[in-house]
Amino acid sequence: MPCPALTLSGLPTWLEPSVLRSLEAVWSEIPDAPGVDRTGTLSVVAARLFAGYRVLVSPGPEGPAVSFERGRTPNWSVRVSLPELREPVLEWFDSDVRGLDGEVASLLSELPSEALSWADVALRRRIGEILDRRLPGWDFSVQVALEGKAEGAEAVLTLSFRPRQPLVLAINPSLYSATMPVMFQSDLEAKLVPGLSPLIALPVEWVARHRDRVEALAREFLEDRNSVSNLRARVKVTFVPGPISRMDALVDSDRLLFQVWVAAYAGIEGRYPEAGLFLGWNTAHLTGVDLELYGEAVMDLEDFGLMRRLGVRFRPLGDLRVGMEVEWPEERWFYRVLWDPHRVRRPYFWWRHAPGWGHEASLGYRFNEHLSVEIHYSGGCEDRGEKGKKLGLRGVLSL
Repeated sequence: MPCPALTLSGLPTWLEPSVLRSLEAVWSEIPDAPGVDRTGTLSVVAARLFAGYRVLVSPGPEGPAVSFERGRTPNWSVRVSLPELREPVLEWFDSDVRGLDGEVASLLSELPSEALSWADVALRRRIGEILDRRLPGWDFSVQVALEGKAEGAEAVLTLSFRPRQPLVLAINPSLYSATMPVMFQSDLEAKLVPGLSPLIALPVEWVARHRDRVEALAREFLEDRNSVSNLRARVKVTFVPGPISRMDALVDSDRLLFQVWVAAYAGIEGRYPEAGLFLGWNTAHLTGVDLELYGEAVMDLEDFGLMRRLGVRFRPLGDLRVGMEVEWPEERWFYRVLWDPHRVRRPYFWWRHAPGWGHEASLGYRFNEHLSVEIHYSGGCEDRGEKGKKLGLRGVLSL
């Protein structure tokens, strides 16, 4: 049986557990019988096992005490070999390993070079524990070079790194905006992919650790684009790391709202394709109140009749907007509600009502930046007879 009273002294703390396990295994195999010098046998075996140290075994009342006297120790130094990374990722890696050479050198300061023949596994395990804290997702290799055998000999330990699976294989950006035309959004998305290319083939675990830096990188990249800076748009970025990482960017001006769209109807009588232009102004930067003033022009593509709207709305909660608008040439006043998170693959809803006219509403789903499909109810009783079909589909193409 292993001897729980077996004690060690003279070894680095990180090396003691593995040495203790080895000595306990040897001690348990030595027969406890008359005429067997268990202490002497343990001393002989330990001297052969642990090169670089002079091993002394002393009997004790409850078990042997093993002391280690260190032999000649070289002047250890540690070199950290950085992997081939592009900026700014290289800067992040460099900051993670700053001080690592001194931390590893402290493990080696009392280790004879001969001890590496049996202490290498324990050393790698201890270095691995340090790197798991500093560089999650990275594997490492150790190479030792010895120069000279006399006093003052030099020993250099070199640490090299390689990424560990899973890796970031691609980044799928999605950009949303109620401020700029969709064609500009698509252009920014396309430019964001090469802007984030330094992240490709890096460990997902390590990239997740630097999520804030990745989001800052994407935010700075977008803010430097003219289409964003000219609108004084605010950029909010959310990064979800994974083999196929997701990057969601919300780009909105604190002042301007702008949309251009074309719509077509199916299954609703009396409704024809139409095109619209929406332009809004948010007063929050002037008054501190999140209030939007807007104008909208809608052209019927059947007879090219033009309908104009002016409205005001405020945001009581999240993506919910509530307000009123007036419509010409009929000069009707509408109450209006809109809930729209401005996200692809997300639902949205809008409703408006005019007393004496009726209700109009849509429950839509945005498939991508350009295409949305809505279940549309068009119940304006003055425009369509009660027997007309009021429920159908509305397709919207954002430009």
